[in-house]
Amino acid sequence: GNVQAQVRPEIHPVRTVTLTTQQVLLGDQNGKPAVIAGELRFPEKPGRLPAVVLVHGSGGMNAAFEQWTRELNDIGVAAFMLDSFSGRGIVNTIEDQSQLDHAAMIVDAYRALEILARHPRIDPNRIAVMGFSKGGVAALYSSNERFRQAFAPPNVQFAAHIGLYTPCNTTYRDDDKVTGKPIRLFHGIADDWVT
Repeated sequence: GNVQAQVRPEIHPVRTVTLTTQQVLLGDQNGKPAVIAGELRFPEKPGRLPAVVLVHGSGGMNAAFEQWTRELNDIGVAAFMLDSFSGRGIVNTIEDQSQLDHAAMIVDAYRALEILARHPRIDPNRIAVMGFSKGGVAALYSSNERFRQAFAPPNVQFAAHIGLYTPCNTTYRDDDKVTGKPIRLFHGIADDWVT
């Protein structure tokens, strides 16, 4: 019975704000408040664990999220599946990206980091962020010092940034000023379609 109690998923509300890309670029935090949620799943392993915040793409949470969560749990890493859409009344943004700016999800990722850093079972120094497509923007640009100073929780930062098919078609001022934490981007064939 005890092991099952340890691996039961936890649902955490994530208080955030919905910002436009312009607001993110200006460091303006005066957006519409939103409460989104994340599901935290632990491996069957005791002690304080590393964790990964998973940030979905335009299709929202899907089977790939589940698979990545299982893969992470299998190697002893907790996974936090962050849902940036449901709490905002969004089903997906495939046809209409304007429902939620890519950059707004950077703030969501930092808010998830803040929750995990306070969790008694998570090692606050070993929390990574992994984003897919639209969510890859949050994974990559949360490494940017400018955004970190404006939006990240104090005294904690992501240990690594992992992007899968991350949109890389925008250059921001001070793009090269990053936290110094590892950044790893994965991509497939060169394509001209992205969600």
